[in-house]
Amino acid sequence: RSEKLEKEDKIMDMMNRIKQLKEEKNAVILAHYYVDADVQAAADFIGDSFYLAKKAAETDADKIV
Repeated sequence: RSEKLEKEDKIMDMMNRIKQLKEEKNAVILAHYYVDADVQAAADFIGDSFYLAKKAAETDADKIV
């Protein structure tokens, strides 16, 4: 297998693990629009501070990351 495919598999494994943990912990991930694309890919909401604060106030999640 190529190195690129192995890296993509690791990324997919990590994203699946993050999804699993979000479900187990009843968590949401908030990300500013200027953070790395990898962080945004795992986020439930992406935006500026005002938007993220609104989403944090509206969520019924037990944990906000």
